[in-house]
Amino acid sequence: MNAAKENLWKAFRGLVVVWIIGLAIFETLMAWGIGNWPILGSIQAHITADATTYLLWQAVFIYVLVGGAIVYSAFRFRASSMSDTAAPAYQKRTWAPFVVTWLVLAIGINLANTIYPGMVGLEQLWGIQLDTKNPLVIDVTAQQWKWTFSYPKQGVTDVSQLVVPEGRTIYFVLRTKDVMHDFWVPAWGEKKDVIPNEVRHLFITPTMLGTTATNPMLRVQCSLICGNGHPLMRAPVKVVTPADFKAWVANNSF
Repeated sequence: MNAAKENLWKAFRGLVVVWIIGLAIFETLMAWGIGNWPILGSIQAHITADATTYLLWQAVFIYVLVGGAIVYSAFRFRASSMSDTAAPAYQKRTWAPFVVTWLVLAIGINLANTIYPGMVGLEQLWGIQLDTKNPLVIDVTAQQWKWTFSYPKQGVTDVSQLVVPEGRTIYFVLRTKDVMHDFWVPAWGEKKDVIPNEVRHLFITPTMLGTTATNPMLRVQCSLICGNGHPLMRAPVKVVTPADFKAWVANNSF
């Protein structure tokens, strides 16, 4: 029994070493990736980026633990080339502390993720929506395979370029004329499916000036496969100052 326990602890120590080395490698790669994160062009993008970063770090932790165990076991317990070629005897090993610990850990991680970033992130996003007093309303119409935008309070209708002011919350009212599409500006960190016979809603607060020409992350892109023209279903975006937005409205309203 003592020999069996000693082998078990030896295997456990070996796994810990593999896990620490793997964690150091993957954390270095993660830090590099986060340092090269695409632009965050809205308040909502910062909220979703924080949630994504947290989940990625957690995924690295678990992936290295599970993957390290698989790789370590493949080498540590491999059959030698000189071993008996007969069918191995059926074996079963159960270590109650491991089973209980893994079960409690899995349940705890899922419950924690439900609270953060799940409930906390949603509360932040919904809080922006509830606290907004005078949003800029933009009607968005999707169809195979283009986007059109209208600004009902400004008298601007059916333009093919999305122009919005920096620092003001935008209330997008989303509709589709045919099949399902998905409204997505990568730099803004959120997207919303546009479903036939439904009116969908999305609130975004741009925080960074820019255009599609200067940064392709600032573009409207359909992210739901909607037919042959799906790859080309995009529209240019311009985030301008409030003064420039007023001038643009004056030149495009009827």
